[in-house]
Amino acid sequence: MIMNFLYVFWDFLLISSEWIVISLILSGIIHAFVRPQVLQKSIGNKKISSLIKTTISGAILPICSCGVLPLALSLYRTGAYLGPTLSFLVSTPIINPAAIIVAFAMLGKEITIIYILCGIFLPLIIGILGNTFGGKELIAPEVLKLQSMNIKIPETNYVDKTPWYKKLYNGILWGFNNLGIEISRFILIGTLFGAVLLTVVPQSFVMQYLSNPKLVSILGITLVGCMMYVCALGHIPLIAALISAGASPGIAITFLITGVATNISELISIYKLIGKRTLIIYLVSMLFFGILIGYITNILLTDNFTPIFDLSNSSKQIEIANNINITFPDWFKNICAIAVLFMGLYSWFVIIVKKIKLIVSREKEVQC
Repeated sequence: MIMNFLYVFWDFLLISSEWIVISLILSGIIHAFVRPQVLQKSIGNKKISSLIKTTISGAILPICSCGVLPLALSLYRTGAYLGPTLSFLVSTPIINPAAIIVAFAMLGKEITIIYILCGIFLPLIIGILGNTFGGKELIAPEVLKLQSMNIKIPETNYVDKTPWYKKLYNGILWGFNNLGIEISRFILIGTLFGAVLLTVVPQSFVMQYLSNPKLVSILGITLVGCMMYVCALGHIPLIAALISAGASPGIAITFLITGVATNISELISIYKLIGKRTLIIYLVSMLFFGILIGYITNILLTDNFTPIFDLSNSSKQIEIANNINITFPDWFKNICAIAVLFMGLYSWFVIIVKKIKLIVSREKEVQC
């Protein structure tokens, strides 16, 4: 069981770490070259146009749910409102060009059309909910602090003469030293919890449940989606095989939404780094709309739906999708996993040392 736990834990890290590292680099670039005033003016508001911008930008990035978190948090802390942040957080893992092509090849045009509509409108809806019910979390505390200080830099007179390579270095350094260390400790906890869960409830048991279409329900697939750690492309063949075995088409849509956008690491990070209100808005919305859209899909398609899963007919589309999708060599994945593991362990080490010092200092005060 211990070996199985370690294997599952490392497998989880391999899946997410490559995109976490890339997202930290992109966050550092944003921190270095995008001035907060520009970002606040663009998406630091409740306008629908801001939600559309972040939805489109998120949809073209082939990043998983944990990988997108550092980037979304960077936007939020630089000046984006909660609504655009959630739109970006939802659209990025759910849908991307490669996933659309694979879905069309393996699930058919009907499910793919519903999938695309979900990828467009669901982030906008959740973004509106975030802007409406965000409360104190509508704007990041760091941004509110700057606004309260009334810091303004003249747009025309201010010229930053720092060389671009120094900006790039300092930005990437900030991405790993600040954002990376802060996020990694929560990702590590979520990964540990997910590995324990799948060790206690083996993935073979989950797959046995999925292999029986009569047992699979929309509610059941939602729970399975929250348990399993899957990327935007990795879950589509699984769903295609399930539907070809007799499961309803609504199962596909529900899993396409909840399977890639709700995992334990991401949910813990949202709760700790943004707040409880944001977690409730995000999780309840994703589960509610995932189940609702799956139910509506069953009403629309069940009677006339015919599975098209056939690898011989789908090979060309899958090849195109693989060419679009970015894949990394194993050595890069392992380096990224080690980096995330190190940042997470270092973060917890610093916290533990601070708490020990605090306890020691209090004991000395009591003795005095």
